[in-house]
Amino acid sequence: MFTSKDFYRSVWRWHFFAGLYVVPFLLMLAVTGLVMIFDPIIERVQHGDLYQVAEVSDTPLTYEAQYQLVADAYPASPIQRLYVSDNANDATRFQVTVEGDTRSVFVDPYQGKVLGDISISDSWYVWADDTHGTFMMGLTGDWLIEIAISFTVLLIITGVFMWWPRAGQSKWRAATRLQGKGRTFWRDLHSIIGVWVAVILLFFSISGLSWTSVWGDKLVQAWSTFPMENSARNVSSTLTHEDLNPKGVKQIPWNLEQAPLPESSVDSHSSAIFGEDTITLDQVVSNAKSLGFTRFQLHFPQGKTGVYTATASTMGRDINNALDDRTVHYDRYSGVVVADVGFMDYNWFAKSMAFGIALHMGQFGVWNLVACTLFCLSVILLSLSGVVMWWKRRPTNALAAPPMPKNLKRWKHAVWLLLPISLLFPMATLGILVVLVADGLILLCVPKLRRIWA
Repeated sequence: MFTSKDFYRSVWRWHFFAGLYVVPFLLMLAVTGLVMIFDPIIERVQHGDLYQVAEVSDTPLTYEAQYQLVADAYPASPIQRLYVSDNANDATRFQVTVEGDTRSVFVDPYQGKVLGDISISDSWYVWADDTHGTFMMGLTGDWLIEIAISFTVLLIITGVFMWWPRAGQSKWRAATRLQGKGRTFWRDLHSIIGVWVAVILLFFSISGLSWTSVWGDKLVQAWSTFPMENSARNVSSTLTHEDLNPKGVKQIPWNLEQAPLPESSVDSHSSAIFGEDTITLDQVVSNAKSLGFTRFQLHFPQGKTGVYTATASTMGRDINNALDDRTVHYDRYSGVVVADVGFMDYNWFAKSMAFGIALHMGQFGVWNLVACTLFCLSVILLSLSGVVMWWKRRPTNALAAPPMPKNLKRWKHAVWLLLPISLLFPMATLGILVVLVADGLILLCVPKLRRIWA
């Protein structure tokens, strides 16, 4: 069955249908992925006068004093978090919301002055991240992208099947052969790139699907979420860790986003005044450093029962080694640690995501940055070569899907072989049903469309 011409045509036809939908999304994901990889690097170079201080001394201002400088400079703007660096040359960075715009505010801790700010909300990174995740279309865009990524898994499987050398043929030759002209050249180029990036593309697809609203949010992320209720005495009924993320940017560890935030005890602090009856920033920072934190974010309490939260994660770009992932919550009044979640507390899928995110974002040094860049460029070339190959094959004025198998039983066999795989991803099932309806019911009933399609 697997070697028959009809079965091959069935797989080819599914490969075409999946590619027809997926190619625009893969191009978008690759381009926006490149933007997200390089924008933080470009921003630090472009705004080096803000990120780094001119002179370093032995007596920096306290974090409380620096906080007050920002509060005085932005009197009507809430201050959400503090970024703590282990580099003495780095300016202290606060995050402030100014009339709905999230901004990074930089403070020189040695000269005691605010250096300036940069918009986070209106940045290339946020634009690329929004486009990458939702096509800037909210939940509808999220669903469309989830279908596309699910179909990418089908593309990988069907593509490897069609490339797989027959008995007696060399796999190495099939994976390196680039010859001929016209469509043959583009076919070889497409198959060579595809087979070399197949495993990496599958990895990026699975890790990307983990952020989607159906397969990710409702299934694997919900299953992988750390049970904060078992660690903290009091947890919020309305706020989750996702509420700590800056607007438009994901920085909280993936497996904590859906976990409720712990709460501070207010039994004996009903009239506590922030800054007087609560612990200070310097106390929290000092405590976090004593626990082993080096580069980390300190999220400020939200409301009277809120907690201070110190996070160091690959998701937040604070660290590169996922083994050092850690999130610690402090009671805002007593300073007691109310919850401490580290890498070893994650389940196996969450651990994989912590490492995968760092690889996905090119954080493991120059080699990882180069590898991600080459991968994104390969996906672009893979997509474009598939379009060129189809364009050269198709007859004039026809969409020209691969021919329908003469023996329709083979077509059904292909469906039943691919459907179980796609059922792992619910939105792929929806896409397959649409293809079946379009290819089976509509085209068989409309001769004009059938002439264009076949």
